[in-house]
This record gives sequence, C-alpha cells and structure tokens, in this order.
Amino acid sequence: MRSQKRLPGAGEATMPAALAAERGVVEGLIDGRGASRWRLMFPDALETRYVEEARVSRTRGLLYSGIFAFVMYATFLISDTIHRSEDLALAAMLRLGCVCVVAMLVLPLVQRAPSMRLKEWLMTALVINTMLVSAILLQLSRTELSHVDTLLFGFFPMVGNILFRLRFLQALTASLTCTLIMAGVIALEPAGQEGLELLAMVIFASTTGLSLLANHQLEYNQRQVWLLRQRERLLLEEKRAAGQRLTREANCDALTGVYNRRHLERDLAQRWADLTREDGLAILMVDVDHFKAYNDHHGHVEGDHCLQQVAGALQAGIGPQPGMVVRYGGEEFLVLLESVTERQLRACAERIRRKVRALKLIHPDSSVAKVLTVSVGAVSYKAEQHTNLTDLVRAADAALYDAKHQGRDCCIVR
Repeated sequence: MRSQKRLPGAGEATMPAALAAERGVVEGLIDGRGASRWRLMFPDALETRYVEEARVSRTRGLLYSGIFAFVMYATFLISDTIHRSEDLALAAMLRLGCVCVVAMLVLPLVQRAPSMRLKEWLMTALVINTMLVSAILLQLSRTELSHVDTLLFGFFPMVGNILFRLRFLQALTASLTCTLIMAGVIALEPAGQEGLELLAMVIFASTTGLSLLANHQLEYNQRQVWLLRQRERLLLEEKRAAGQRLTREANCDALTGVYNRRHLERDLAQRWADLTREDGLAILMVDVDHFKAYNDHHGHVEGDHCLQQVAGALQAGIGPQPGMVVRYGGEEFLVLLESVTERQLRACAERIRRKVRALKLIHPDSSVAKVLTVSVGAVSYKAEQHTNLTDLVRAADAALYDAKHQGRDCCIVR
C-alpha cells in the first residue's frame, strides 16, 4: 500500500461528464443524427480511432485479397491461349508485366504505408491500372473474339468494391474512373459491334452500380457495428468511473483527499495479521498546533485550505516507505507506515514536522511560532504491548500528548 493519492483533480473529476458527452455523440451517429448516411465519416477524433483500431486487420485483408485477385487475373492467360493465340505474347506482357508485376511492387508498399488512407489509394490505383491495361490490350489485339473481353470489364470495379472492400470514397473513385475507361473502349469499338457494345455496357453498369451500392452498405454496417461497440465500451467505462467515484467518496476525506478513519479501520481489520507478522508497523499521530486560533483568525475557508496543504505535506513527508495518510478527526491526522525501522520512523516524523513548517502559513496567534506548526507522536508496533489498532493508536496519542506538553512543534517517538 503506497502513499495515498489525492482525490481526483479537475480533469479526473470531469471524466464521467466527458464519457457521457462522447457517448452522446456516438448515440447520435447510431441514430443518424449529426452525419449523412452517405458520407460515411465520423467526427475527426472518432474517425481517427476507428481507422487506427482497424489498421492491422484492414491491412491484412487488403494484402490477402490483393494477392488472390492478381493470381486470378493471371489465369486470364488461359483464355488468351484459346481465343487470342496470335496475340499471346502481347497479352502475357501486358497482363503479367503491367498488372501482376506492378501489383507485386505495390502490395509491399500497401503493407508498409504509414497511413490507412494511402493504403486505400494504392489499392484503388491497382484497380484502375488493371482496367486500363485490359482496355489497352483490347485495342491492340488483332483477334475478333477479343472484343468479347468487354463483357468482363465489370469484373474489375467489382473486385475493388467487394473483394478489396475499398472505403466508399476510393470505391467511388475507382468505379467512376473505370466507367470512363469503359466509355472510351465502347467509343473506339469498330462498327458492327453495336449489339455487343450495348450488352457489355449494360453488364458493366449493372455490376459496377450494384457492387458500389453493396460496398457502401458493407462499410455503413461495419461502422454501425463499431459504434455499437463504442457505446458499450463507454457505458462500461461510465459505470466503472461511477463505481470508483463512490469508492473514493466512501474511503476518502472529501476535504483533504486522504483516507478517512472508516477506511483505516476496515483496511487494518483485514490486514492486521499480515502487518503484525513482521516488525516495521508504525503509527504517527499528527496534530495541527493551535488550529482553532488559526481558523478563528483567518476564517473557515482559509482553515480548510490549511488542512488541505497539511495533508499534502504529510503525504510528501512519508517518503519512499509504504504507508498512508488518514484524516483521523478535525485537525488531527494519522500516518500509518509499514516495514520501517525506528530510525526511519524518527526521520519520517521530523520530515513531516519540517514540511509543514516549510508551508510558511502565517499563524499570528500561535504561541509556538509565527507560522503554522504540528506536533507529532509516533510509536512502533510491539506485540507484547499492542494487541490491536486501538492499542497502537492509544500509544501514539500518548506520545502526541507528551509532544504538546513539551512545547509543541516537536516529535516524540517511542
């Protein structure tokens, strides 16, 4: 058990409110408030978290789907062998050299790219490159059956929209660019292919449009699932924060932020056997000298502020040894130390006395000094004398009584 920390400051105290505010934003997005369904974009902070949480799985998905897609694309050479035998060398050069090799160079960049946005645009470029190379191959081919390839062009944007599952912005960019390329291919088709051109355009428009809608729905659903998980996480954090706040309120003194007497008694009742099994348990009773006079002179507000500063000085005075500070009542504090020698106990008592003096809180009505001081009574646990906490506290109180009668602003250690 280390030195007791103060009650939460302004930042920690407002944490539940911040969680509630964030949950309100999340619930608004779930309900469709504050963002367009088609935009698929969260507020900046949420968007950053959403992207970063999916970074590893998303990168892995892009790599695996990219490898699969371009291996499948290479199998188009089988069709080229049958229907484009005289242009097989050209087809192999374009399909393997300009598509598959480019993919082999780009996919490692996708894996190492620092931002997810860059990863998405690299995959988008691969889709567009594949469509463009296929269109060039069609224009350079001398085989009449090669024009049947236009029936398969809808496959390329569909791969980006469904297999790669590009983010909607990138999917839309790839689909529109492929549509422009397709329009150019149709415009350059020789006369007499009007029926084939119409059929190819219908198939392309259908597959591209439907796959783009599916892409949007997939991303929308993915984002909704993430929002639901965020809401659940925030609710759990709010409950946890509320539980911690109630625990602090039950165990800590509201004014000074140190432990209260109830916590001390409960904690010692649970751990007394362990603490007294070995030597080193000690208690210091600390009393603010002439605090009533200080309170009367400066007022209750300054009196409260004084007790807060004294509690802080006591915490600082504990030093490295395990222990805790307790507000025992009024202007009286108790410091419990574990595993300390008598020499360490004496040093701690004196350090506490000096740290309170170092606060330099003006005390004109004190008979001891012109600044606020404390008296300290300390006692080490002795099995033959102290059978419980009450005995130990009574002994420390007796030492404190002696310190007061020796002129205050001093330490008595027994």
